[in-house]
Amino acid sequence: MRIEIMLDKNQKISQSAMDAFHDEVSKRVCALFPETIVRVRQGSYTKIEMLGVNLDEDKRRLNDLLQNVWKDDSWMH
Repeated sequence: MRIEIMLDKNQKISQSAMDAFHDEVSKRVCALFPETIVRVRQGSYTKIEMLGVNLDEDKRRLNDLLQNVWKDDSWMH
């Protein structure tokens, strides 16, 4: 499975914040789905792609996990 997260470059997110976000998402996702590759990068708009996720339940779990990581900014400190 692969998760591609593109964050809008107009949001001016620092590289250190993107790295911390990547690390936290990778840690949490790999706890549930160990073979997952996570990629976080900047782009012209915000977008999330989940490649290789076949079950709707897994998609919901991953969406919830990503929202929780973004809302809980403790990983930035």
